Amino acid sequence: MTMPEIRYRRLLALYPRDFRREYEEEMLGVLMADPRPGPAQVFDVLRGALAAHLRGSARESRAARVVQVFGAMLLFAVALRRVSGGVRGALRDYLGSVPVDAVSWVRLAGWGVVLVAAFVGWRMLGAVGATAGLAGEILSPARFYLDTPASVLWAFWLIVAAVVVLIAGLVAERGRARPAGWGWVAAAGMVLVVQGTLISYSWRWAVAGLAVALVGAAVLRQEPGLRRRLACWAAPVIVTVPLVQWGFGGFIEYNMRHPESTQLIGPLQWAALVLVPVAAFAGASVLDRRGLPPAPARQG
Repeated sequence: MTMPEIRYRRLLALYPRDFRREYEEEMLGVLMADPRPGPAQVFDVLRGALAAHLRGSARESRAARVVQVFGAMLLFAVALRRVSGGVRGALRDYLGSVPVDAVSWVRLAGWGVVLVAAFVGWRMLGAVGATAGLAGEILSPARFYLDTPASVLWAFWLIVAAVVVLIAGLVAERGRARPAGWGWVAAAGMVLVVQGTLISYSWRWAVAGLAVALVGAAVLRQEPGLRRRLACWAAPVIVTVPLVQWGFGGFIEYNMRHPESTQLIGPLQWAALVLVPVAAFAGASVLDRRGLPPAPARQG
C-alpha cells in the first residue's frame, strides 16, 4: 500500500462506517486520480464526511425535517412572545409607539419564513429565513454583552437551537412537510406566548412545564427510530442548560457582585460553549448508531 493510499484511507475513515463499506473503494480511486492533491482536496473530503454523517440515511433526513418544523415553531413562539409582550406594554401604558426593536421583528419574521418554507418544501427560502433568525438570536444578547456578559449565556440555548434548525433545514429531505404531532408543538408554542404575556410570574414555571409536556407528546407520536434521531438533534440544545448553570455559575456570580470590574467570556470559555454542544450531538449519534444493525454490503 502506497503512502498516498494510506493517507487517503485515513481521510476516508472520517465517513460513517456503513458509507465506507459501500463507497470507500470508489472514492479511493477518485482521490488517487484527482490531479489536484492538497488542501482543497482535504477540504472536499471533510465537507463530504460531514454531509455523509448528517445525511447518513433516510431516517436522518426525515428526522432533520421534523427538527426543522418543530424547532422553527418553538423559536417563532419565543420570538412572538417577546414582540407581543412589547406590544401589550405599549397598549397598557398608552404609548404612541410600540417599544419593540428591529432585531425582534427580524427574528420573528425569520422563523415565520422557515415555517412556511418547511411546510411548502422550499429549502433555499428556509435557509434564508433560518439565517435571519439566527442573526437575530445572536444580535439580541450581543448588544448588551459588554455591560452584562451573562446576557449571551442566558440566551445561548436559543442560539444553539437556531443553529440546529438551520443545519436541519439544509440536510432535511426534500418536499413538503407536515410531521406527525405538529399540532402538539403548535399548542406548546401558543402556551409559550401566553406564558410571556398573560400569566403571572408565580405560574410561569408550571406553564413552561405544560409546554414541555406538549412537545414530549409530539415526539412520542414519531416512530421509535425517528425518536432516537430527534434526541440526537436535541442533545446540543439540552446540554447548554447545565453547561451554563454549572460551568459558568461562578462567572455569572462574580459579575453580579462586581459590576465595577466586569469579566468577559474568555477564549477557553468560548471554546467550551462551541465544542460541548457539538460533542453532545456526536456522542448521541454514536450511541444511536451502535443500536442499529449493520447495513448489508452492496452487491456487484
